Amino acid sequence: MSGEDQSLPMESSWVVVETTLPCVPLPPNSQRQPISTKRLVIRPMREDDLEAYHELRSQPEAMTGTKRGTPDRDIDESRSALQDFLSPKDSNVFLFGIFLASTGALIGDGGVHTMESSYCGWPEIGYKLRKEAWGQGYATEFVRALLEAWWNLPRSHVKLRVSPSSIDRKGEHEAEEQIYAMTVVDNIGSRRVMEKVGFIQFLEWTEPNIHEHRLGQPITLVGYRRSKA
Repeated sequence: MSGEDQSLPMESSWVVVETTLPCVPLPPNSQRQPISTKRLVIRPMREDDLEAYHELRSQPEAMTGTKRGTPDRDIDESRSALQDFLSPKDSNVFLFGIFLASTGALIGDGGVHTMESSYCGWPEIGYKLRKEAWGQGYATEFVRALLEAWWNLPRSHVKLRVSPSSIDRKGEHEAEEQIYAMTVVDNIGSRRVMEKVGFIQFLEWTEPNIHEHRLGQPITLVGYRRSKA
């Protein structure tokens, strides 16, 4: 864990740095090749994945880490959520379905869902898996493969407003590019995944829960960052 002040900094204290980011628009889904690992096929989602995606989003355990925290009420909600993976939104996100190579079954989804996290300014990665896939190393396998593909995207030099605690400085105004992830403090499984793939914790804070069934209750979150090196 980081020895820095881990409270959530006010956005007014953020600083502008010179860094790199993937060129935007990102490559469209039509140009993204499937990523194959030992046990997974990680590929862009398609319209015909809707039924399997609805099954994923209907499982309470898989949805605990989402903003709403509860399963979709019907297939129309899943159809709406699927649009975040498809054109034209693929120009600003790097999202994929996670499929078992052995069966072709959809067991999860994930990737970079925003290019500017509201918590620190850097691109943010996330994922979710069906309960049946927990504890088998699939999350680590996915995140490793996703990060490799992410760092291989073409880069451009940019000026970016970020949280000062998220910076690895290269010079007075330059900062090493980071990718960000967050989870609840008691999600030991996700925290271990982050640490296995080289993320460093730099934030811990408490805020009101936005989940429908726990709305307003305090929840403690932890933030992680990672550079390419």
